[in-house]
Amino acid sequence: MTKKILVTGRLENRSETTKLTSIHVDKDVLVWIEENTSGNKQLVFNRLMQEGMKVMNKKKGIVVIEGLKS
Repeated sequence: MTKKILVTGRLENRSETTKLTSIHVDKDVLVWIEENTSGNKQLVFNRLMQEGMKVMNKKKGIVVIEGLKS
């Protein structure tokens, strides 16, 4: 399978541009990243989040997320 995202490089100035935090990432997201990307997974995750934020900012109104799995 051809990877959809190829990442080169590393995070620079990590202490100035990022914050270490603990989050729970859906396993389906992690599987998608593993199957569809190659390279630095942290950069991939951050880029996907940034692209998603751009899409959400274009939406009008409030997005309601329901039906969370336990």
